[in-house]
Parts: sequence; C-alpha cells; structure tokens
Amino acid sequence: MPATEPPNISALIPDVPTETDEADVRTLDLVQRLVERAREGGVDAFGDLYRRYYAPLFRLARAHLGEEAEDAVAETFLRAWKGLPGYKDTGPPFLAWLYGIARHVIADEFRRRARVEPRADLPEGRVEWKVDDELALAVAIRGLPDEQRQVIELKFLMGATNGEVAAALGKSEGAVNAKQWRALGALRKMLEET
Repeated sequence: MPATEPPNISALIPDVPTETDEADVRTLDLVQRLVERAREGGVDAFGDLYRRYYAPLFRLARAHLGEEAEDAVAETFLRAWKGLPGYKDTGPPFLAWLYGIARHVIADEFRRRARVEPRADLPEGRVEWKVDDELALAVAIRGLPDEQRQVIELKFLMGATNGEVAAALGKSEGAVNAKQWRALGALRKMLEET
C-alpha cells in the first residue's frame, strides 16, 4: 500500500481566539440569562441554547461516532432538558455542563456498540480499510491522555475559548495552553505515524 502524506492538522482544526475579551463576557452573560429562563421552563430560551450549541456538540459527536452524531446530539439535548431544573451555575460555563453530558452519551454509545450479537456466518476474505483523515484524527484524539483530549475537544470541536476551557477543567489559562500544545504535538506525531 503506497504511503500517503499525513493530514494537515492545522487545516482540520480551526483557529480559536486565545484571550477572553469583552464580547466573550457579554456572550457568557447572555448564555446565563438563557439558562435561567430555560430552567424556569422557557422553551424558547432552550431553543436558543440548542441553536447556539448544536454545531459544537455535533462536531464533538461526529469526531467520535461518525454517522451516529445526530442521534447523539439529540440525546444530549434531551438529557440536558431533563436535567436543567437541577443545573446549578457553579463556575464552569454552561458549555462545560453540556460537554459532560455529551461525553456520557458518547460513552453510552460505545458501550452499546460493544455488545455484539454473535453471527453464524462470517464474511470470507480480507476486508480492506480506507484511510480517512477525519477518522485518523478522531482515533488520534481518543489516544490522547484525558486532560489533553478534553482540551482539544472543548477548544477545537466545541469552540470554547481558553477561559471557558480553563473554567470547565478547573485549570489556569496557562495550563490549558500548555496542555493544548502538548496535545497538538502528540496528535501531529500520531498522524505522521499513520
């Protein structure tokens, strides 16, 4: 099989601002108001949260589950709606709470997939796998240590700022930057080896 060039990781991961600015603070205030209205049963406010966070959650789910991503996002929002009355703003942004729910949904899907029903007939011959840059990236991300994986998922798949990632993980922004650069270096190395 001829060697292919490793994927250009910078083309797969968008640029995300690294500093918290006034617009970020206004956005966090808006999200907090939407969350409060949704907690009080405001369906329109929850709809606004859905529209705001659908794309980042979809990117996260797609990176791990592929075609099952839409179902995982729907399940994430269903669990969020059911759990919203018990949600308490303890410091980390609402995005971190949604991220936690999404990680549980993804883990549940992996457990479901692991339960395989036995089959009498197995396919004959060899199965050829296609190399796909997005699949290779998703596998590489799953191979990172937990905190590095969380930084990459929150920042690049969910679109969180460094401040939001730091708040979600209970780390300083400097620690988040260090974990990000270690993770990107590890990803680059893993992708070059494939």
